[in-house]
Amino acid sequence: MAKAEGQTGGQAIRDLGYRPYVGERLPAKHNSSVLLRHGLRRAWGSWLVKIAAFLCWLPPVIAMGIVGFDYWIRSQRPGMTEPIEAGVVLSSVYWWQMWLFVTMITLGAGSAVIAEDFQHKSFQFYFAKPVTRVQYLAGRISAVAIWVFCLLAIPGVLLVLVLVGSAEPDDRVANLGTILPALIQAGIVAVVASTASVGVSSLSKSRALTMTAWMLLFIVPHVLAVIVEAVADWEWLRLISIPALLDEMNDTLFKQPDENDIEWAHALPILAAVSIGGLSLAMSRLRRAEAIS
Repeated sequence: MAKAEGQTGGQAIRDLGYRPYVGERLPAKHNSSVLLRHGLRRAWGSWLVKIAAFLCWLPPVIAMGIVGFDYWIRSQRPGMTEPIEAGVVLSSVYWWQMWLFVTMITLGAGSAVIAEDFQHKSFQFYFAKPVTRVQYLAGRISAVAIWVFCLLAIPGVLLVLVLVGSAEPDDRVANLGTILPALIQAGIVAVVASTASVGVSSLSKSRALTMTAWMLLFIVPHVLAVIVEAVADWEWLRLISIPALLDEMNDTLFKQPDENDIEWAHALPILAAVSIGGLSLAMSRLRRAEAIS
């Protein structure tokens, strides 16, 4: 009896035949948002990103403490000290954020992402129709860029609000105006760091190799530039250093003086070339990836 019932149930299942899909049909462009969410979750899986997310509040909190202490001193003894300039505080905090935490995010979430997918042969499934290579790359780069932007912009905006609240009445509008440079600098760092690190991740199938390559690209040219400038008093080698170029944009946006002849007009085209180069390198590598069509 049991055997007969099983055969009947199996026959009933086979008799169902083909049924059309019933449900909401989403356009192909919906894949971009799916890949972005997947990229954000995958980035959060890196312990380097977790460390950066939890510790990135230290520099802005310390800066807020300094600003609050300065405000207390001025309230106790008016005219004894000058208010802290908003540009000085924001420029310093962004410098620390870039060196301490942006490097962690790009190292953990950007510089190994394509290498890992090649190693695990994931492209055979990612590039199955209708997912395109452009959608895949946009999802990977956007995930890193969002993490970097939030790491800089959110503490930056909060710090601007503290600077506005602690400023003298005549300086509040000027301090509030620094919110735009803060957002612009966060956007520049996010675009350059994400495109460059993801581009480097396409150089090899070895995750360790691409992460090492990214650290060498980010740190070694800067160290060489600092040594040459200290020894030969020649600052133009800073043009090969991504951190130095970003720092030049940082000083320009926050109106901070510098002692070299390099201007934002020198730095911005090179940063744009770095971003375009990272995109081109990654796309060239993805075109050679296997796909199931």
